[in-house]
Amino acid sequence: MAPLASPSGRYGPSRARPVRDGTVPADSTHRPALDAAAAAAAGAGGDDSRGALYRAPRSASVGQLLSATTSCTATVVGSRTGNVAVTAAHCVYWPAAGPMAAELPGPPGWLALGELIPGRAGDTTPYGRWPVQRAWVDPRWTQTGDPTFDVAFLRLAPRDGRSVAAVAGSQTITFTLPTPGAPVTVFGYPAEAPFDGLSLRRCASSAVTINHDQWGALQMPCAVTPGASGGPWLTRFDPATGAGTVTAVTQLRRPHQRAAVRHPDRPLRGRALPGRRPSRHPVNRPPQPRSRVGG
Repeated sequence: MAPLASPSGRYGPSRARPVRDGTVPADSTHRPALDAAAAAAAGAGGDDSRGALYRAPRSASVGQLLSATTSCTATVVGSRTGNVAVTAAHCVYWPAAGPMAAELPGPPGWLALGELIPGRAGDTTPYGRWPVQRAWVDPRWTQTGDPTFDVAFLRLAPRDGRSVAAVAGSQTITFTLPTPGAPVTVFGYPAEAPFDGLSLRRCASSAVTINHDQWGALQMPCAVTPGASGGPWLTRFDPATGAGTVTAVTQLRRPHQRAAVRHPDRPLRGRALPGRRPSRHPVNRPPQPRSRVGG
């Protein structure tokens, strides 16, 4: 059953159900075992800016987002269809204007997005690969490159009649700005040294701040590198299960591109989701302009 919108404007989560042998199971309660490093990270509390390895049942909703030439992070979120993910707009569309334009490694326009790999752990993909059907960004991002609107939504293709949320689980999403000083956990698949882009990494802060000199970006210490762009900033996070509420996405200055190496941004910046929940989910009623992925 698809989760319903609550009166507070949040969509609820669903549990992960891994893929076996490349097919979507009719039903499964199997969970990937926690390795020692992940178990230690799951039990750790307080601040951690290292980008430590992490794995827990609900964290399978976070995955690597691949285009033809780049790698980012995206998160499956609760929706009526179960096929919606959120990421950063600069992982989907490169604007010609704005403060990030000079950092992007190619011409402006839509990227040819390929697939989301939720719960990726090294070379294993226990929850399968989910093709991206369409992507939507705020028209103010495409027109001006204003970092305030560096948020995108994706529609993923179902597999064997099942949604990605039914297989990999999902996170709750809210469109309310987090309170400064609130504890926040960040996930991502950083792909540049010293990270490999194939493992989920986590940072945690006991008190997120807001940088008004950076267009109101959320801010916290974190050592992740490009590839983590688009990763979720979670409030109300449960380290034992990996469940939380997505309130923002990571905003590094560009996605990871092959053979590119640079030092990570410190502190890490996050872009809050729109302040009001749309009357309908962006996948069902997207903002203009509309474009097919890669169009």
